[in-house]
Amino acid sequence: MKKILFMLILCSIFISPSLIFGSHVPIPPDGVLEMENYIRVFLKYGSYTPTLSLEGRWEDENFQFRYRAITLGGYYRATKHLKVGAFYRLQQGARHDDNWINLDPGWAWWDTRGRTEHVLLLDATPRFLLDFLPGQSWVFTLKNRYLFNTYNSQHTLTVRPGITYFLLGNREPRFNFSFNYDFYIPLNYGDTFLYAHWPYLNVLYHVSGIVKLDFSAAYKTVTWSTSEDAILAGESEYTVRANSLVFGLGMILQFEL
Repeated sequence: MKKILFMLILCSIFISPSLIFGSHVPIPPDGVLEMENYIRVFLKYGSYTPTLSLEGRWEDENFQFRYRAITLGGYYRATKHLKVGAFYRLQQGARHDDNWINLDPGWAWWDTRGRTEHVLLLDATPRFLLDFLPGQSWVFTLKNRYLFNTYNSQHTLTVRPGITYFLLGNREPRFNFSFNYDFYIPLNYGDTFLYAHWPYLNVLYHVSGIVKLDFSAAYKTVTWSTSEDAILAGESEYTVRANSLVFGLGMILQFEL
């Protein structure tokens, strides 16, 4: 009996504190599969291309339809090799570090599906034909975006290098095959240089001159940093990486005006 009591005391000393210590740290789910669906409309008018994008995402272990957004704006071809753009995004269901909240007792992610956020975006995308590669149908792009979220005053820079091969048939595009890598850089929040990053493969099928079908697969890594509630509660700081496999399926409509 004394031996059992002694073992219980040891467990309470060495095991319980670790559980209490870890209780305020979000636990990333294993093997999460996410799905993104979208419709993007491009209206080309000379050097200007107004755009409209509708997006929705199923995510988390229970595969909830959580994030959705509408983005309005447009691109302007400044030079042969450079497009610039400005956009406005209305979104719901976005998750930020500070959405990990203290329920007292317990911790959980705040359900943000009913919260509306406004995001302003600026875009600069240089692109170059890599005519030294076989087939002379390879294009390198470097998409750079600045985002300002008015909800929490977060400033973000995203950088996405990528290479695309254009497969032609009867001198018309049939497929685009792309490999890209997205880097999501927080400028005034988080405890790491990269908030998120993900390589992804993309296949674009030209159904017609107007209709395109878009398929993608990405391996996404997001790093959560200490939330405001954890700091206020006097808990220890943390950084947690969450990985997920994200599939995308969308439709792109392109019109010449």
